[in-house]
Amino acid sequence: MVTPLSMMSPWKSGGLSRGLMACGVLACSLMASLAAVAAPTPGARTLGDTVLAAIASNDPDIRAVAVDRLRYGLTGDWFTRAAGERLPSLPPAVQAAVLSALGDRGDAAAVPAATSLLGSSSDAHARAAALLAIGRLGGAADVAVLVKSLAADDPERAAARRGLVILGGTDSPAAIRAAAKAATGVSRSVLIDALATRRDRAALTDMVAAATDADALVRQAGVRAVAVLGGPGEVDGLARGLLQSQPGGSRVEIENAVVAICTVNPGHEQATETFLGVFKAAGEADRETLLPALGRIGGPAALAIVDGMIADPTTRKQGFAALTRWPDAAVKDGLLDLLRTSTDEGEKKLLLAALIRIAPLPNNKLNDGQKLDLLKKTMSLCERSEDKATVLERANAIRTIETFRFVVPYLDDPTLAEPACRSIVELAHHQKLRDAHKDEFIRALDKVLGTTKNDELVDRANRYKAGQTWDRNKKS
Repeated sequence: MVTPLSMMSPWKSGGLSRGLMACGVLACSLMASLAAVAAPTPGARTLGDTVLAAIASNDPDIRAVAVDRLRYGLTGDWFTRAAGERLPSLPPAVQAAVLSALGDRGDAAAVPAATSLLGSSSDAHARAAALLAIGRLGGAADVAVLVKSLAADDPERAAARRGLVILGGTDSPAAIRAAAKAATGVSRSVLIDALATRRDRAALTDMVAAATDADALVRQAGVRAVAVLGGPGEVDGLARGLLQSQPGGSRVEIENAVVAICTVNPGHEQATETFLGVFKAAGEADRETLLPALGRIGGPAALAIVDGMIADPTTRKQGFAALTRWPDAAVKDGLLDLLRTSTDEGEKKLLLAALIRIAPLPNNKLNDGQKLDLLKKTMSLCERSEDKATVLERANAIRTIETFRFVVPYLDDPTLAEPACRSIVELAHHQKLRDAHKDEFIRALDKVLGTTKNDELVDRANRYKAGQTWDRNKKS
């Protein structure tokens, strides 16, 4: 059933010619059920001409309906090509809208028009839309066009990156791999990232090679890619890279890759065994370099190594250092026992830091009640005000009313009131928790307002009391 024109709000008072144009455009929706045809019927051609004329209209409402009909209405590559031929005559913003609609049609017949526009347009947004359309509709033959645009500025460069990630066709992965081998600098790093995002395991050997490249950008991209796709076979090489790296960013990135492969990637159990073997075979100086990764990988086998280090007076400090990086609460009881018995202030500081960090971790194998219980036990062992303050600030990661009630009394402690204010305001940020216990939160926020000198906390507390939100990305 066709809706009467008088009921279509965008054209209620648009005049006869406008109404006729709208009727013609809307009629195209009736063609959506027709099969695509190589040669359009005269009626389809007429409807197609109507849609294309409406796309060029100065009326935004008519144009929007027409673009929608291009996207979902008339079928057939004849109509795709006809729309592509109109692109050069349209304003840049309309070109971008048409290219988006052509991408949604999924018809590769639009690629030549998008490529042509990319070569002729000086508008950055229209060029970006053309690159996205090429990425959505093109294939291996279009890799060179996308790679060339990696040297441009954004938004064109970002669109080219995205196009390389989404590019279809069975031959496209091989074409992107070949382009990555031939490229240098920024372009090569982007291509490696694209291959990693595409989960192209056939590129893994090249990624491993890139991880030791002389160019820092390429090297970093290679390490990131290996972190995504690597398995047990890459651990030994990464460990060697870790030992050869300098302290700082490069070492941290390689360490992150080792940890990812040994904890989350397929085959991580075997990868962990490989890394532990490397660690055991390493000399004392090399173990020092590998130790942070060992602590972050965790697990029973790694813990046995660390326990042995703690039992040896010559490596005891290194063992404690590994525990401060542990990924979960499996070591909590051992940490508590060591903290209770240690008489060395340096050791106690390390152990407290480990407990404070581990207790509220989101995936530490404890439920919220157990997390808070561990944090309370840790607080009872803190002697320094700065450690207690850290406990209070870490507490807000456990978003329960019990945590809130644990923190509130510290508002009355002059040495800990400010970290307590920060934690209470952060807990109040979570509306469901705040609304479920509204009266308690209002009383606590009133105390915060009478205590803190921090303007941001005052603003947030007032907003939360009034039931308003606060945007972290746009602080006011």
